[in-house]
Amino acid sequence: MTQRIVYWFRNDLRLNDNEALFAAVNTAQEVIPVYVFDPRQFENTRLGFRRTGVLRAQFLIECIIDLRNRLREKGGDLLIRIGDPEKIIAQLADTYNADYVYTSKEIAPEETRIESSLSKKLKVSNVDIKLFWMDTLSPIMDLPFPISKLPGGFLNFQNTIKHHLKIKKPFAEPGHIALPSEYEAGIIPSLPMLGIDPQEMAGSNIETETFKRGGETVALARVDMFIKDCIENNLNPDFKDYITDSQLANWLSLGCISARFIYDTVTERLQDHPVTDIVVNNLLARDYFHWTLLRFGPRLFKPSGIKHNFNQQWHNDAAMFEKWKSGDTDNPDVNEIMIKLVSTGDLYYSERETAAAYLVKNCEINWTWGAMYFESFLIDYEVSVNWGRWNNLAGVGAD
Repeated sequence: MTQRIVYWFRNDLRLNDNEALFAAVNTAQEVIPVYVFDPRQFENTRLGFRRTGVLRAQFLIECIIDLRNRLREKGGDLLIRIGDPEKIIAQLADTYNADYVYTSKEIAPEETRIESSLSKKLKVSNVDIKLFWMDTLSPIMDLPFPISKLPGGFLNFQNTIKHHLKIKKPFAEPGHIALPSEYEAGIIPSLPMLGIDPQEMAGSNIETETFKRGGETVALARVDMFIKDCIENNLNPDFKDYITDSQLANWLSLGCISARFIYDTVTERLQDHPVTDIVVNNLLARDYFHWTLLRFGPRLFKPSGIKHNFNQQWHNDAAMFEKWKSGDTDNPDVNEIMIKLVSTGDLYYSERETAAAYLVKNCEINWTWGAMYFESFLIDYEVSVNWGRWNNLAGVGAD
């Protein structure tokens, strides 16, 4: 049996259906769970606002608090560090004489660059890294086509994959987690420790009483609440995206629950309910954004989009963009939506479409600016979903 594994938590802040953590606990005598706050994620963008705004940062901190508590209930703990993950994880693996580093596989360019850098640093200490694909309903090797042949458009993808879905049952929570006898857990950072002034919360008219608490414990309760609402209140089956509008996406974005867990729970407890097919389609649409990012990479983040549409010219009008951001346009509906975004970090799917359409169609402002702004404020921000939706709304995406 392997002596020791460092487990690096990323966007998988959960114990339920965490294949990588489950494997680590059942492979090694000792597991060292770690989360690293990367200061680069909280820096200002070139447009002047934070890459991760105060709402997202606070929600992340709450998710980490809950994860540490749940690990302690298992006899373990969560080591907390602040810095560059590729450096810190390699240092911890060396310090604790780990045999492996286990972690989830990410697909965005920056995250894969960090993985590559970490792998190179680990080789110096003769430590191997093992990556687990955990963020979609099924892993890439179960797709009925190579990623280079990804169907164009969600409907084509859906029609291709619906008879080939291979979705495994969720993994159980790991049992007892054994730590080394000596370790330094570290403290969970406050907002100021991440370079964020807590006054940004008050200064942005953020409605703290409506703020959603982070973590797997709340996530599991919200899934139960969603099921209950579907059964008792007969939720409107015409809603376009239940995952977004129910706010389950808040916890899904950081992996406090998995897509597979939602799929398994809904299909089991809402059999023959009209909501079930919609939720499955919502999860498949999320998967499609992930596969699109994997297929096209950096093209997703360029004004020409994945279509390489260079004919569309976008305006870099800072004054008009500022009016959109601050809710000072000539459209009262858009203004209300933008104020709600800053106040709560939550928007319905239709509200996102309305605000984005105004920016790209009425103003013809560089759509990547809008995507960056949503990245800062939306609690449920996921790189592939957010940028994929903006690609589509700007007319440079697959749909």
